[in-house]
Amino acid sequence: MGKYAFVILSNPEDLSEAIRAAHALHYAVQLKRAGHDVVVYFDGLGSRVPIADSPYKGLRPAYEVAQREGVIYGVCGYCASPPHLNIRDKLTALKIRLIGDEEHHEDLSKFINNSYQILVF
Repeated sequence: MGKYAFVILSNPEDLSEAIRAAHALHYAVQLKRAGHDVVVYFDGLGSRVPIADSPYKGLRPAYEVAQREGVIYGVCGYCASPPHLNIRDKLTALKIRLIGDEEHHEDLSKFINNSYQILVF
């Protein structure tokens, strides 16, 4: 079985990008259900996906299924921090794991070093 890390950078407030993010979540769940090792990491504007009021109404259900399936790895803590998107408190209130902090933007080496294939959306 394969190992896949989905990195979602898509802005959930833009309709076409929200649709892209929802599809990435669907693909991640499908792979997980097929027995693959799958993680989803939200970075950049994609860090807003877990809390977004998106124009694409399919994004929230796709996120909730991915969360129930256990594929959500976390959100970039650097991007979520006050100097950047300033959504850290909203994410932590929902008990969403933050990776890194406002001083440290994590890179993808943790996934690459663990043999994950990176898929960027």
